[in-house]
Amino acid sequence: MDASTVTGARNWEAVRTRHPELVDRLEVGLLQGDPLADAVVVEAREQGMSFATLVDLLEAHADPEAAHDPDRIDMPASMRRLLRATSTPPTWFDAAFAASGARAWWRFGTLQSSTLYQSLIYGYKAQGFVRPLVATGRLGLGTRDRVQSTARWVAEATTPGAMLPGNPGWIATLRIRLLHAYIRDILCHPRGVDGEEAPGWDEAEWGVPINQTYSLMTISCGFLALPLLVARDFGIHYSSAEREAITHLWRWIGWVIGVDDDLLPASHAEAADLFRVAAEFQLEPDDSSKVLIKALLREGYVLPGVVQGAAPIPVPTVLVSALDAVTGPILRSSFSAISTRWVERPVARRMGLRRSPLHHLVDVARPAIRLREIIRTTGLLGSESAVIERELRTVRRGLGMEVHPGR
Repeated sequence: MDASTVTGARNWEAVRTRHPELVDRLEVGLLQGDPLADAVVVEAREQGMSFATLVDLLEAHADPEAAHDPDRIDMPASMRRLLRATSTPPTWFDAAFAASGARAWWRFGTLQSSTLYQSLIYGYKAQGFVRPLVATGRLGLGTRDRVQSTARWVAEATTPGAMLPGNPGWIATLRIRLLHAYIRDILCHPRGVDGEEAPGWDEAEWGVPINQTYSLMTISCGFLALPLLVARDFGIHYSSAEREAITHLWRWIGWVIGVDDDLLPASHAEAADLFRVAAEFQLEPDDSSKVLIKALLREGYVLPGVVQGAAPIPVPTVLVSALDAVTGPILRSSFSAISTRWVERPVARRMGLRRSPLHHLVDVARPAIRLREIIRTTGLLGSESAVIERELRTVRRGLGMEVHPGR
């Protein structure tokens, strides 16, 4: 396997020279999947069990007591092993510390939710990230649904207390873990999908689909380090203790989703180092990346409060379409310009992102965000718990999710 071919990073060996231990671990991870989850999907396939059935079995454990007692439901032995493993946290996990990270995250929950678009772009710039979408024929399709489902997962997983075994965030994260295993199984064992034959997957040329390295980068860089960088650019200040707590939360999320324990950063400094090293790779986004970016700019936006099931009053479809027609071009050009702040300029150009004076909208917003934080510290916005609950309600309603008061 040639890591530079798998990843599209032309200077893989040069980066290895500077960071040999880390890059060696990343290279090994390109050929590693998720044995626990992969075994579940293989056994289900052999028994003629659908993915929907696996999800139903998983959701039957949607309470803490059931999560710790997988024997009470008839299921494949491999799935029982997965549930037992993920309901027994590693020794480093501290539930109170993770909950503290979730509260810090949700103090600015609406802004953190908006960084999802940047997290997706972070993945789209690497060929290895987008190759599974190309292979499954989903390139550029279902973008709005993909954005919404990812946003709902992030909202669920980061809600304080939701990632404890049996709780909604834990269930949602395991559902994604099984979905990744299901996609790996489809790609590595070509068979009909919706009546169409799936292409074969060349592991020697492309590595394992949705492998350990890309899962690590998605969690620790795309969903942790990058949002904290964006937040700082917007003027949000997190204390060192808050950064460590947020890192602990995402380390736990990454562990539940199947990233190897020895790969996950144990501190914010380690996550920041990983992000910096990853930025040294000279990536070559291909045409597939451009297709995904265009689809994200064209379809990825959802007007607040008009997601299905989220609007407080019925909103006519024609009105939603009209609003989209008016606001869409403005949002696309603004988002494209703002995104160039956090993407290397040569990579941004190759992905079709165009820098313009609109990228200064972040500078315009920064004083307002800092003022909001000053007002919050005076107590005028209510207690910290009230602020967090208000942010949770706003985001969850905007995503069409059930609101859980007081959680």
